[in-house]
Amino acid sequence: MNGNPIRLVMLDIDGTIVDSPRHSAVTPELAQTIRDVAARGIAIGIATGRNYGHMMSQMRPIGFTGPFICNGGAYLVKDGACLFESLLPREVVDAAWERVLRERGYIEFSGRDVMYTFIAPGYAGPTFPKVGTDDYLRILRSKEEYSAVRAAPISKITIVVDSRKKAASLSRYWTRGPFAAAVTLTRSFWFALEITNRGVTKGSGLSLVAESLGCKPEEVMAVGDGDNDAEILRAAGVSFAMGNASPAAIAAAKYRAPFVQEDGARIVLQRYVLDGAPLPALSR
Repeated sequence: MNGNPIRLVMLDIDGTIVDSPRHSAVTPELAQTIRDVAARGIAIGIATGRNYGHMMSQMRPIGFTGPFICNGGAYLVKDGACLFESLLPREVVDAAWERVLRERGYIEFSGRDVMYTFIAPGYAGPTFPKVGTDDYLRILRSKEEYSAVRAAPISKITIVVDSRKKAASLSRYWTRGPFAAAVTLTRSFWFALEITNRGVTKGSGLSLVAESLGCKPEEVMAVGDGDNDAEILRAAGVSFAMGNASPAAIAAAKYRAPFVQEDGARIVLQRYVLDGAPLPALSR
């Protein structure tokens, strides 16, 4: 019997349930544990920077029941329907395009089910692996194809760079420049900057989905690892930062989980949700 009153579990993907970029899938053992949690009648969903189409192309077979916090909190799905959406102004989208060309980076424009990507000439850094079989990905082959993005509803932008100097330059622009009051800037990795509307985070998304389910904070568990997980880890009554988590995520979480390489999320779900073991001493 579950000794902890958890009714909702929200898991990050990259660095939490998937050892990205080394691997692109959850372990079979974790997949089974997720199904076991769902079989207890506990809602188990995903909180991710990915859009809904990208996420579901990989995660659909695993057994998540939802709700789903996508695009870093800018698009929420419950029972297969949109619960909330926050679209970026066109001038923000255009500014991101101009900045990535100037910094020679890689960019992802995320809508509900479609993601547009572009690699600027001269960029030689990391990109996120694209997996799954659904038709969610649109690769822009030239600058001229940006017109497709301008015609699309975009709720989150990810800019990826190949040096810390570029990351710092972009961070200054988005936090001190003309759009500082209009956007929220977070990171999934040091090289990946995520842009949403002001106040839109995974944490704000959690507040909305928990309210829709009638869950109190102490009935909600969240597990994450990145800077962009900090708000959801603060908002959840029971929150675990992975062993590989960033300092911001560790500071926000109440407890620590093992590393993603140890299948730490599976250990947390098994021990504290399925087995109902007492929660550990607070890590802060």
